Amino acid sequence: MLQLLIGKEIRGHVLSYRFLLTLALFFVLIVSSVQLIALNYDRQLVSYSEAKRAQDEKLKEGTDFRRLMWGGTKVDRRPNALSVLAMGLEKEMSRSVTISSFQQAKLGRSKYANPLFVLFPAPDLLYIVNIVASLLAVLFAFDAVCGESQDGTLKLIMANSVPRHAVLLAKWIGGYIALMAPFLLSVLTALFFAQLTTALHFTGAEWLALVGILGVSALYISLFYALSLMISCLVHRTSTSLVINFLVWVLLVLVVPNTAPIVARALAPIPSAGVIAGKREAIQRAVWSEMRGMRRRGMENEERQQLLDDAQMRIRDETDKLITSYLTKVDQQIALGILLARISPSTSYVYATAALAGSGLGEFASLREYIKKYRQDFMAKTREITATRRRQAESMADREEQREIMEAPIDPGDLPQFVPGRADLSAVLDGGQADLLILMVLNVLFFLGAYRGFMRYDLMR
Repeated sequence: MLQLLIGKEIRGHVLSYRFLLTLALFFVLIVSSVQLIALNYDRQLVSYSEAKRAQDEKLKEGTDFRRLMWGGTKVDRRPNALSVLAMGLEKEMSRSVTISSFQQAKLGRSKYANPLFVLFPAPDLLYIVNIVASLLAVLFAFDAVCGESQDGTLKLIMANSVPRHAVLLAKWIGGYIALMAPFLLSVLTALFFAQLTTALHFTGAEWLALVGILGVSALYISLFYALSLMISCLVHRTSTSLVINFLVWVLLVLVVPNTAPIVARALAPIPSAGVIAGKREAIQRAVWSEMRGMRRRGMENEERQQLLDDAQMRIRDETDKLITSYLTKVDQQIALGILLARISPSTSYVYATAALAGSGLGEFASLREYIKKYRQDFMAKTREITATRRRQAESMADREEQREIMEAPIDPGDLPQFVPGRADLSAVLDGGQADLLILMVLNVLFFLGAYRGFMRYDLMR
């Protein structure tokens, strides 16, 4: 009996205009989105290779180590293949980072900036599922019960002594299959064409993450389907169901996620970038002013250089403390924003999917910590190389030979390699347990609400 009911629901959906609309929308949006972002990924790979090669050539041409420690070197993170599905914070993480001993490491301007992508950003799979698929789930289920009750079809079904729970389960399964089939077909088609026409290729771990992304997407779509089905079981007019579903969708998908950061900013304010820049300049002015007030007559060159190094070290240490305090406040504001935004399942879906794609908040924080550690390794290595060359130069009597030793070209392999790792899938799932739990619990609650409403549904109204 259940199979017959499921088959009836699937046929009803497949033969409807909603199925054709869903198939067309999914196919056009997903295939074109993945293809466009994959083409941009090709350009990112080329830019990444060229930047790395240019930096290596710059190091090989000749290096003044004091200038290297002050001016530093630029490093780049390899573009993330899964960003074609969920961009997340990829644009921020793919920027060049300047590493030096005397200034805080920070992200520079993106090499991959394309003004057309700024004006008209290509919607990735995350955006399509979050907005389009959730709305289509509402469209599929808003009249699943009240619509059939209104046209009398539900009375005919129930006249055959069919258990109500079987009818409800068939409506959920049949409608969900009809909705997910074009979605999965479009995703597989998009990935097939992208891998044929671009340099996009996934590793084994990335394929597993892709499966996780599709699983979370299926859970999110199911949530809105169950929610719409529940509302359909609580009202008796399709127009009423459509209005309520649309208002709830707007609230959960558009209002809450976009309002939460604003509320968090008001509840946990942080200094502006201009204020921080002013404090950094004040630190530098204070240190250099103190240094200019010292009596340096009669000092040896080495003593003067040591005094200069100490001043630079103080500036660096005090600046690091300032930046650390600022980043702590930023993290507190982000944590509050995450907590408020999780009122909406849309936020949980975005967090979980971006984390699986390696472009989420956790990956961004890990990259920031990796940059901090890499800077420490870079500073230690440059000091070690400088000390070694200085000892070699001291054994030479000729000043020209000493200068050649200190400014000799450097093998890029002597410096620490900038290779940020990717978090294991198990660690990502552990970190996203809260979001996955929210999605699963809401699925269960909405389906139980639909069950309760349908068991009490008045067929005679």
